[in-house]
Amino acid sequence: MTSPHAEMLGRARTAAEFAAVIALLDTDLNDALVRKSALAEAEDRAVFGDGDLAAARAALDDCNDAIALLERTIDVAGKRRAEAARGEARADIAALGEEIKAKAARLGERWRGVQRLVEQLRQELFEADALARGIATANGLFDAAASAS
Repeated sequence: MTSPHAEMLGRARTAAEFAAVIALLDTDLNDALVRKSALAEAEDRAVFGDGDLAAARAALDDCNDAIALLERTIDVAGKRRAEAARGEARADIAALGEEIKAKAARLGERWRGVQRLVEQLRQELFEADALARGIATANGLFDAAASAS
């Protein structure tokens, strides 16, 4: 693993940052696998006398070690990415919960305001009904007085 990737992995805190480092590590892993294939061919040629067999095997061993390290690093980074994603999800849920509480409080205030307005309207309707009955009674008395005259 190259130093920049190690530094990036050490600085990564979010799932997206871990995913970016994992993508870079995957690219390095693919490059190492291609290099391994070429080294295996060089080893085969060295077995038949075309090159230094010990150097070819040492290079192949180094490449295998690098591949194993990259695979372990990718695995660990994947686990850390999953942990970061769970943490981000918990934070999102907590923030959503706070937002819901605030909206519920505002809705409760509005509902209490509506209830006050409904009670005022009821009172005004009762007063209007009493006034209508008083007017009807007065009209009835006027009609009775007019027909008695």
